[in-house]
Amino acid sequence: MALGAGREIYAELHHAGTLLLAANLSWHARRNSRADESDSGGLLVRQDYVGACCLDICTTALELARRLQVDSGMQLTATIAAAPTVLTTRLTLIVTDPAGFTDIPDYARHPHRVQPVTAVLTPADTDAVLLRTTQELFTDLMNQFGLDPQM
Repeated sequence: MALGAGREIYAELHHAGTLLLAANLSWHARRNSRADESDSGGLLVRQDYVGACCLDICTTALELARRLQVDSGMQLTATIAAAPTVLTTRLTLIVTDPAGFTDIPDYARHPHRVQPVTAVLTPADTDAVLLRTTQELFTDLMNQFGLDPQM
């Protein structure tokens, strides 16, 4: 799915019900950052892209489970990972306000690694449960940066 061009998104859907979604969260952040932001010493990650990926993985997993007629709950695991060559680099979160302006909050933490977070969905879940689960994954990831955001 356009590896090397654009945002670099990769997805795998397996007949056994396994789903993998990987997206380069820093591509647009690096490309559109100002010089003073890129000197922050960290790998830039866009908060809004993290939220979009959480929604994409939840929606895709739910639709795949319905298509495969899975009757049990599905465990979803989400994390933010860096390539092995940049594992010592801290992650710097770029937040976007409702007006579309971006900022790097002074109060945010800059972790070197983000721990995986989990949630559970079932094929019978409603859209409201899907959005709650998406918010849960997103909030748990953002909490590791010291933020408590709402999508």
